[in-house]
Amino acid sequence: MLYVEAKDPDGDGDAHFVLAGEQSITGPGIAAIDVEKALRPRRLPQIGDWVSAAGPVYLGSHGQRQIQAVKLRIRRVP
Repeated sequence: MLYVEAKDPDGDGDAHFVLAGEQSITGPGIAAIDVEKALRPRRLPQIGDWVSAAGPVYLGSHGQRQIQAVKLRIRRVP
């Protein structure tokens, strides 16, 4: 994971992650993930942790393509 939005700016309780990988959802080698409050982990992943998500791709508030996570997996890197 490259970036985690730890503070939710609009107050709806969701989380946002930016991942690097072979899938180019948001941009070349980049995928933005939107995780609704109900799926948001208690302890947010840190930069370098392995994160994967599955779900439909929607346009975000800035016009970017992002995954609306319905399934989320996190593997913590020691």
